[in-house]
Amino acid sequence: MRARAPSLGLGGLLLVTLGAAALPGVATAQNRAVRILHDAADRYASVETLCADFRQQLEIPLLRTERTGAGRVCQGRPNLFGMRFDDPEGDLVVVDGAYAWAYFPSSDPRTALRTSADRAAGGRDFHREFLVDPELRYDVADAGTDEVEGRATYRIRMTPVLPSSYRSALVWIDQGEPVLRRVRLEEENGNVRTITLSDVRFGEDPGDTWFSFTPPEGVLVMQR
Repeated sequence: MRARAPSLGLGGLLLVTLGAAALPGVATAQNRAVRILHDAADRYASVETLCADFRQQLEIPLLRTERTGAGRVCQGRPNLFGMRFDDPEGDLVVVDGAYAWAYFPSSDPRTALRTSADRAAGGRDFHREFLVDPELRYDVADAGTDEVEGRATYRIRMTPVLPSSYRSALVWIDQGEPVLRRVRLEEENGNVRTITLSDVRFGEDPGDTWFSFTPPEGVLVMQR
């Protein structure tokens, strides 16, 4: 009778798993993904301002609903951000250097939310969030290739190793020019937010008012 192979046990399985992760093919794929992120970081590093059209898709499993939006997003150094919706018209997220504002009159025209710009900056600045020292802040994995808006892209999964407001992220980076084309966030509350960027323009000046917001008269400002 054939002898039964000994069980590896939990410790043995762990060693096998770690050994598989260290295989040259796996390491090479991970290194390639990190290199792609670094190339994109170099492209964004010297940029003072940029603007792009965006489409946002928000999946809310708890409510079994899906919400979409579109508009224009601009970013300026060192801590300026403006995401203004055409659909639904009037909704916005603005970081003016001191505060981060969120105002969504399509759902609540009477309330605006204000937080510290320092607390909000990372999640709004895709360059800082995903491209600066990614190997120190994320478990980076090559997720293959994909096509976004007719352009070939690399797809990279990034799982935070530090406290974060999302469980994991997928980023799509253009193969022709190292530019972010899409970001998908799997948030802690279970929501999935996907932002697709097009007509990305480096060095574009959107004007001073783009990065400022004054709540309309009668709107209650909630501080967080």
